[in-house]
Amino acid sequence: MNTTEKFDYDIEFFDREREKQEILDILKVKPQLINFIYGPINSGKTTLITNLIKNLPDNYVVFYINLRQNPISTYKDFLEELFDAEFEEALIERKITKAIPDAIADLKTAFGIPIPSKLFERIFSSEDPKSAFRYLLKIMGKVKEYNKIPVLIIDELQVIGDLKVDGKLIYKLFNFFIALTKELHICHVFALSSDSLFIESIYSEAMLDERCRYLLIDDFDEQTAKKFLEKHNINRESQELAWNHFGGKPLLLRKFIFAANKKEFIADEILFRKTQLKTMLNKVRELNVKVTIDKEELKIEYEAIIKVLKKFKGSEVINTDECDEISKTFFVNKNILFVDPKKGLIRPQSRIDLLAIREILKEIKQ
Repeated sequence: MNTTEKFDYDIEFFDREREKQEILDILKVKPQLINFIYGPINSGKTTLITNLIKNLPDNYVVFYINLRQNPISTYKDFLEELFDAEFEEALIERKITKAIPDAIADLKTAFGIPIPSKLFERIFSSEDPKSAFRYLLKIMGKVKEYNKIPVLIIDELQVIGDLKVDGKLIYKLFNFFIALTKELHICHVFALSSDSLFIESIYSEAMLDERCRYLLIDDFDEQTAKKFLEKHNINRESQELAWNHFGGKPLLLRKFIFAANKKEFIADEILFRKTQLKTMLNKVRELNVKVTIDKEELKIEYEAIIKVLKKFKGSEVINTDECDEISKTFFVNKNILFVDPKKGLIRPQSRIDLLAIREILKEIKQ
């Protein structure tokens, strides 16, 4: 391990050949489906796909939009994240006289959709997403004219899940994605999300049936986690210790490697997670805590959420039908549980969360 930069590269890309190949196989054929990439928090979704795509051949042009960088509460906020109106000024500063659609042909990665400032002002003043989508389609078509392949990546798509512009914006966006992929075959679309409730909700959307695929970027399995630890000179006893307490969570494995006193680090992590969870449970028991589901505020019942936690006393995963919707929403929103809609399973976000749950259950006298 020479530098932190090298370590960071390893932790995100170590033995991710299967996931990388799956994405590369998608990119090798004409766009046909919307690709939803999901997984537990801190499993390396964003870093994996952005770094992989940055290393694509020059005949790909990637447009990357990160919706978690700034708060988005209005349609205009969304437009500001979607477009790069300053691209025109950058062309002038570099004394490039090409029009923006032509200049895009020289790009490999754009963080935002380049757009002339005057056109952006016109689109920004409108409340009709169709004008924005028409321009996006024009840009993708221009990329294709230069025999290049456009790739659109939108990170944390769930951020705009509740935005309304004459109806929900997300549905208009889905229809546009379907046009780009299944109908016109003009652009690859990847939508990333760490919100498993959002992925579960779109998994059941009839409008997306047979129009999308779901790619899970999961934590490491046991063999991969131990191989990674061994690569960083962690002995077998400590590998077992790390796996038994952190599972394959890349972020926690990295912290474990750097920890001077590994047993003390584990004890601190369990105590921290226990304290967090106990605070959440106490608030539910003592206060009128609610969650919002389909615009309706619903009270969280203490007995119900304890009943769900008890299911993990002897199991690492449960079926989605073993958990009521209110408790599921609460625990997923608090990043305690993760829902895998493809398998119909619910599990703790990490093994340390599972251990914290089991420790708390020992203390609860019911």
